[in-house]
Amino acid sequence: MAQPSAASSLVWTRPERLSEHFELRGADGPIATLTFDPRPTVAWEYTARHEATAAAGDARWRLAVVRRGFLGLKADVHVGGANEGMLGAGYFLRNAIVDVSGLPPYSWDGSVTRNSSDVFVHPEGFPALRFEHGEYFDRVNAHVTVLFDAMPPRDVVLLATLGLYLRLLMNKVYR
Repeated sequence: MAQPSAASSLVWTRPERLSEHFELRGADGPIATLTFDPRPTVAWEYTARHEATAAAGDARWRLAVVRRGFLGLKADVHVGGANEGMLGAGYFLRNAIVDVSGLPPYSWDGSVTRNSSDVFVHPEGFPALRFEHGEYFDRVNAHVTVLFDAMPPRDVVLLATLGLYLRLLMNKVYR
């Protein structure tokens, strides 16, 4: 798989419309994948964990959400695998702090409106990774722009994966 470059534009695509498989693609081809486990026949959204596997090169991560708070409007996204930790999100998953081994404490600044952008903010206060809405008919789920030149490629991939995962949970991306 290719490596993302600094100040690059990446896209999350869904190669097959009805699959639960997504690819992060750069100019040189696929960089990472995110594949959701099969859904149960019946599930209550409050208890549904939306488990998924992300892969990039030799790195693998398992993602799962645990809803909490009134009506499950808050959530913790658990990350296991190459990096361990959690992303604790507030109401409607709009704000979160990344607490994952090997990563600085980036913060997630999301918006609840459908076609709005979301961003991971560097601990020093500047935007590092921005997510824009995609095009349904082109099977593009999100456009990702790397805004921080010194961000290591592995951090870009993990944050891009967490960003798409959060956008899917927020229903901002067609699933």
